[in-house]
Amino acid sequence: MLQKYDTLRASTLLAIAVAGGAIMAAPAAAETRCDLSDGYGDDVVSYVAEVEACLDASDAFSADRETAVYEKTNAARAKAGLEPLERRASLDQAARAHALDMAARNYAGHSDLEGRGHVYRMRALDRQVLASATGANVVVLGADASAEDIYDAIRSDTANRENLTRERFNATGLGIAEGNDRVYVVQMLTTVDGELETPLPLQIAGATSFQPRMSEDYFRTAGWNLTDDAGNRLAGGQMMRLTAESVDQPGNAYLDILVELNTDTYVLRGPIVSR
Repeated sequence: MLQKYDTLRASTLLAIAVAGGAIMAAPAAAETRCDLSDGYGDDVVSYVAEVEACLDASDAFSADRETAVYEKTNAARAKAGLEPLERRASLDQAARAHALDMAARNYAGHSDLEGRGHVYRMRALDRQVLASATGANVVVLGADASAEDIYDAIRSDTANRENLTRERFNATGLGIAEGNDRVYVVQMLTTVDGELETPLPLQIAGATSFQPRMSEDYFRTAGWNLTDDAGNRLAGGQMMRLTAESVDQPGNAYLDILVELNTDTYVLRGPIVSR
């Protein structure tokens, strides 16, 4: 369900989630080495650079099982009379990044050991797509688990099973990584409602213009907000233009696009940026 935008609480981060799409390399990605002993980098630029380095270097993934679970998910949706999910590269990246980290540091959960969740990973790695809802399924099994075993394990949990056939989800990503004689599975699902016409840079220098494009005509773009890690409003407006001064603060800045539907205003989440 779309999150309504409350103008009386514009300084609060309004909760919904992100989706898949294009990925931009961090400026220092070519020089970054993968070292997951202490997790991925702290700031968004080093985070994206190390994720890309680790995914490029790893041979821990099981692409065949990922594809099989994806196909089983769409088969279940077809049986329920629902549209299939599109598998998107950025969601695969986000799911694989988390699966690899869990395998490397031997833990299980929806957030990493630094507290960053699925929404953070999508907003860091996806530089274009705007979304209104996100869910995820996480399971850990023995390394010899088949795709059918993995799918059955996902379906054994009520919340996971409901995610598979949630009507408004239209995109997905999968990451299955082996380690510690186990297989770590992350399945991400989201509702893509639009995208930025061009990828938003990870770092804003000077002035950067952006243009949201909605996937449905009934959405009308109403403006944008930029918020910090605590949900405080940093900047916003109706002109689609970010400046370095808008993100001149420590930590990350999160772009939210405001859209109108009838008489209500809702929030679509966009990429994380920094100065």
